[in-house]
Amino acid sequence: MFRIYLSFFFIGLLATTSVWAQNDGKPRIIVSTDIGGTDPDDNQSMIHLLMYSDCFEIEGLISSPFGKGRKKDILEMIDLYEKDYPVLSKKNPALRSPEELRSISKQGVIAEAPYRGYSESTEGSDWIVSCAQKKSEQPLWILVWGGLEDLAQALHDAPEIKSNIRVFWIGGANKKWSINAYHYIAQNHADLWFIESNATYRGWFMEDEDAPKDMHRIAYYDNYIRGRGAMGADFIHYYAGHIKMGDTPSLGYLLHGNPDDPGSESWGGVYTRIAHSSKTVFQGNSSFRDSVPAYGVVEWQFSGPEEPIAPDSACFTMEALGQVWPGYYIGNGTYAIRYSSKKSEEVTYKTSSTIKELDGLTGGFISTAPWPGDEQPGDYKLGENWFGDLPDEKFFLDGQQGARTLSIHRADYLNDWAKRWAWLEPTVSIPRDTSFTLHGTYLKERKYRPYIRIAESKTPVVSSLDQEYDRVGDRPLFLDVFRPEGNTSKRYPGVLLIHGGGWQSGDKSQMHTIGKALAAKGYVAVAVEYRLSLEAKYPEAVYDLKSAVRWMRANADKIQLDTKHIASLGTSAGGQLASLLGVTNGNPDFEGPGRGNAEQLSDVQAVVNIDGTLAFRHPESSEGTAASNWLDGTYEQNPTNWESAAPLNHTSQNSAPIIFLNSSIPRFHAGRDDMIKKLDRYGIYWEIREFPDTPHPYWFFDPWFQPMMDYTVTFLDGIFEVE
Repeated sequence: MFRIYLSFFFIGLLATTSVWAQNDGKPRIIVSTDIGGTDPDDNQSMIHLLMYSDCFEIEGLISSPFGKGRKKDILEMIDLYEKDYPVLSKKNPALRSPEELRSISKQGVIAEAPYRGYSESTEGSDWIVSCAQKKSEQPLWILVWGGLEDLAQALHDAPEIKSNIRVFWIGGANKKWSINAYHYIAQNHADLWFIESNATYRGWFMEDEDAPKDMHRIAYYDNYIRGRGAMGADFIHYYAGHIKMGDTPSLGYLLHGNPDDPGSESWGGVYTRIAHSSKTVFQGNSSFRDSVPAYGVVEWQFSGPEEPIAPDSACFTMEALGQVWPGYYIGNGTYAIRYSSKKSEEVTYKTSSTIKELDGLTGGFISTAPWPGDEQPGDYKLGENWFGDLPDEKFFLDGQQGARTLSIHRADYLNDWAKRWAWLEPTVSIPRDTSFTLHGTYLKERKYRPYIRIAESKTPVVSSLDQEYDRVGDRPLFLDVFRPEGNTSKRYPGVLLIHGGGWQSGDKSQMHTIGKALAAKGYVAVAVEYRLSLEAKYPEAVYDLKSAVRWMRANADKIQLDTKHIASLGTSAGGQLASLLGVTNGNPDFEGPGRGNAEQLSDVQAVVNIDGTLAFRHPESSEGTAASNWLDGTYEQNPTNWESAAPLNHTSQNSAPIIFLNSSIPRFHAGRDDMIKKLDRYGIYWEIREFPDTPHPYWFFDPWFQPMMDYTVTFLDGIFEVE
């Protein structure tokens, strides 16, 4: 039945698409996004938008609720796009420039709307009004990726703009966070042209039985995104590179199909006109005997004391499914709160308040599909141009209403995007060895120590990923910066983080947990990419790392760095490199010719060596193929490199204080005791901390991660005299 339906629609699509193509005017759009908030799929969608910016007249990018996202999160993505823009613009000169995009980025509402559904005007809501009031033969599309707050505010301030705008809203989970703004719009502006995609949008990332295998889960990233520009490098940080992009259907709707007809096929799904939107009001508690449509508005009104509470001031809360919503006093002893379920589910709730009549109320309800269900007396009455997900069961995909109308186009829209990623094919092919991964290491070590867990650092910090610190020919090198939240005028000591992997594998993301933990303790932590042995031989990696230290000093104001206090920290092969940095301070032979920020010093003032060798040719050492690959030959073939790369051989009065954090495997600290003898001779401070019965890569795992970090911070605090 479904395939017959599609064939029927295809005839209409050919006609409507050809008509639309004759219109040379690009769709005018404003994007309202909660990027930086609770879901990183907005970052994926923003990358997609920037790469398709030639297809739209982008008039605004607005930071809106829900969560901690702000305008700066939009600007950070534009900064990333700017790195790839020189290459992209050669392929497509019509792409919007970073400068243009920055000029139309605006800050919208910070907090979600109170009970009445709107609050105060913002830069973002005012921008919607001003753009909507422009004279144009085209409508202005408001693509809402998060909360409706700025749209609601604009409609409240200038309701006359309704005839000039069309809205495509990614609802679903966003609806429950934006429930009061939705109520205001549906109640007071039901004649708006409005697509409400509560579940259809999920078809963008849900795979049906015909989904192409080369685009399955991580396969799309591996096949089409990996290694392609700064945006490609950044993409892995959102859902580990798995395609979600739940907001992109709003763009797909305008890219491919007839936007004038929501009932025709498009890359945004198929929608049907709805005459009502479900709203259920409970006087007092509800129970599991009560059933409402999923995605519908649910409101509870509780009786309580008449209090002099300011309108729209939250005075109680409701916890449902582990999340908390505010409730309000609406007068005459009545207190109200709204909610919306994001799928068919059983919901339980409990209230909390200093008002005893509202404290500890409990109840529940059941939500069912399809939405909006049969019309009920209390429902919102909608106008002629309000559209929702198709309710027919044959268009459901894994319980998601209407999602099949979008998932069937998966190969088409992802293949189209792949063509644009190909524009960023690197001019320099970078050989990769992906054998050393955190997940693979965990699976290996868990066989012998089933109690271990991958360590995490959950304290919020400020992160800036994939900052280009140097370029070798056409090869860019990147680093990730983590710093404390809060005081933006304070300077912090810094730590360069160097990953391991036998000088051949691994990547900087493996140092993120350490970086976040250090930032939480008052350090600027910088996880660095350096060229590995398949790409460059010794001493090129050392040149890269010293260049990264110089970049840190050159960008001290930006990253809040105290330039007098920088340490190098490395794990395994990275520990060897961190130590080599600490014993070659002031040695021009290790700076590298023609490298970046040459006016800055590359010295480090402390070293944290986590299970890294100090000597390659030593009775305790058993370095083999990995070292030979990096050092450009065996010891017999290239003794100069083998001796030069050993930190033990460079230890002098200029060496930095060092802490050795070692596993129970001796060969990974070969030369340590001999190095200590030299350090003692020069009066240089050192420490040893050993972790008994530990595997080599112990730093990834609990129960050792936190003790390791405690030793590290105590050592650095002492060396840098941190108060």
